[in-house]
Amino acid sequence: MLKDLIGKFLNKTKKVVTLSAARTSSGEFLLKKTDYGLVHVEFATIEKLARRALSNVKEIHEAELAVEKTASSVTPIRVRLTAVLAEGFSAPKASLAADMAINAELKELLSLDFYVPVDVKVKQIAQVVTPKRRVR
Repeated sequence: MLKDLIGKFLNKTKKVVTLSAARTSSGEFLLKKTDYGLVHVEFATIEKLARRALSNVKEIHEAELAVEKTASSVTPIRVRLTAVLAEGFSAPKASLAADMAINAELKELLSLDFYVPVDVKVKQIAQVVTPKRRVR
């Protein structure tokens, strides 16, 4: 019933297909249903994609990431981010930038059609030293 309500809410004619997360001997993975079959995406791969997305977020100086399975059938995974914030940046803006970057990367490369919650914890604020340019 919840799937049908979400489908009506999103104005889609297809039923909403929930994705599941599972565990094998090689680790946990996300099961993505496509028109061509099932795709298994390991959590380690999702973590690498999230790290790559964070490399473009100037507010985050350093980051530790973990991808976890959730009990929700709508959003089966979440990303836990422990960050060292660059000095001079707002924590809420950095959190939003990290969330948007990670979700954009996952949507683009994995064609995820759901939002992945990103829980951000600011561990420290670091002074970032930029190299000085020599003027001649």
